[in-house]
Parts: sequence; C-alpha cells; structure tokens
Amino acid sequence: MTLAEVFQHADGTLDGDAYMLIRELVATGERSMIAPVRAALERYTADRNWYGRDLMAHLLAGLAGIEAFPLLLDLYADAMRRDDGDDWDFLGQALCTVMRADPASCRAVILPLVTDDDQHVRRAALWAIGDVFEPSDMATLREALADPERWIRFTALGSLPSVKDNPEIYDLLVATLRDPDQWVQRHAVLRLAWSAPPKIVDHLIPLISEPAFYARSALGEAIGRRAANSDRIPAAAAALRQLLADPEPSVRTGAVRGIGLLGEPLDALESLVDDPDWQVRSAVADVSRST
Repeated sequence: MTLAEVFQHADGTLDGDAYMLIRELVATGERSMIAPVRAALERYTADRNWYGRDLMAHLLAGLAGIEAFPLLLDLYADAMRRDDGDDWDFLGQALCTVMRADPASCRAVILPLVTDDDQHVRRAALWAIGDVFEPSDMATLREALADPERWIRFTALGSLPSVKDNPEIYDLLVATLRDPDQWVQRHAVLRLAWSAPPKIVDHLIPLISEPAFYARSALGEAIGRRAANSDRIPAAAAALRQLLADPEPSVRTGAVRGIGLLGEPLDALESLVDDPDWQVRSAVADVSRST
C-alpha cells in the first residue's frame, strides 16, 4: 500500500481497485503525502488525464480536507468551462467528501463565489450549495433561477431542496416548467417526478405539446408516477396515449413506462409491440412482464 501504486493506477500501468487503495491511504492520516498528491493532481489535470486527476482529488480530499477544497472547487469550475466530454462526477464526489465532513468551512469558501463574474466559477458554487444548503440560500437560488444564462438556471435548479412537503420549492419548480430552455424545462420535470403531489399532473400535461422533445421525453414516467393512485388517473391516461403516438422514440418509451406506472390496462401498448425503435419495444416487454 504505497502512494507510488496510486500513481501507477493513474498512469494506467497497474490494474485493480484504485479507490480501495485510496481509502487505505487516507486512513493512515499521513499528511506528508499531501504535497506530492497535490503536485500530481495539477500534473494530471494539465495532461488532461481525468482518471488520474480524479484519483488524486479523492486522495487529497481525504488527506487534506477543507485545506484542499478551494483547489478542488476551482478544478470543478474549470471542467465546466471546458465542457469537452470530461465526466465531472468523480471529481464532484471528492468535493462532496469534504462538504459532508466540514459543511460550515466549505460554506465560507462557496458563498463568496455565487456572485463571481466568471459564470463557471459561479455555477460550480451554485452546484456546491446543494450539499451545504441552509434556508438562507433560497434567495441566492431564486436569483440564479432568473439568470439569463441557461446553465446557471439549470445548476441552481439541481441545488434546490426536495419538493416533498415544501410549497415554496413546489411553486418554484412549477414556474420553471415554463423556462424557455428545453434542458432546464426537462430538469424541472425530473425534479417533480419523484415527490410532487398528484396535482402536478395538471401542470405536466400541457407540456406534451412542447416542440422540444427533450422535455417531452421526461413526461411519460413523470405523469404516470405522480398520477398513480390518485384522481388524476383519467387525465393522465389520456395524455399518455397521446405521447404513445409521438414521433420521437424516447418520448414513446417514456409514455410506455408511464402507462405501466399508472396501473391502467395495457391495451394501448399493443400497437407498439412491433415499434421500429428497439427501446420502445424493450419498454413494452418490460411493462408487460411486470404487470
């Protein structure tokens, strides 16, 4: 169990579970590793070795904690800035490790950045608020949801608390269903799909005529899930039948799954058994088997 082995994993010359090794090294609490790990993190980032960067980010987060947080958040903002296919998830998990361990100190770093002139730094800070959220952050998120830049709105949307039993969040998400950007609109549908009350179906159904299929593709499951076991079933069933005839395969797939969630008879799916799209056919088979 050595730091050299982690470097070998990062360089692609050693196979195995690098994250298990990282957990073992973090457990030692050996701070002498911080400097070489930080140097390696910067080197892998410069070389665009994202796997190596993510390994070092996790190791540095575990060893240095809040001391490493500003650097890691800056790297996250840089990944957003490039938007070149780099998967930020593992880097984000390293940040979450620090935020869970010391939310108060992380907030002191995050809050000054939510108004930064660099939209990518601001976006990274808005994303991070979701892990250290306090009620006082609602004003910041409200302001961000009205920002002219769509990715600021998108990120703020993801940092809102759960809609469950929260009328303020419910109203914000319902308003965001009318966002002019299709990705923000879709994100709002997905946020509402899991815990909004059945009355949300009344706001989702009008979206089936949206010209952008990105939002429509999320509607089927959302409508079926929220209407199930409620008085919205008849309206939801009619809307889902319309979506079953949508020209976009992803929309039809979602509608099939929505029909299954609704618990209605599956006769409407008969015409889709031989749908030209394999994902639609697969969804029909899955729903038919589960009922």
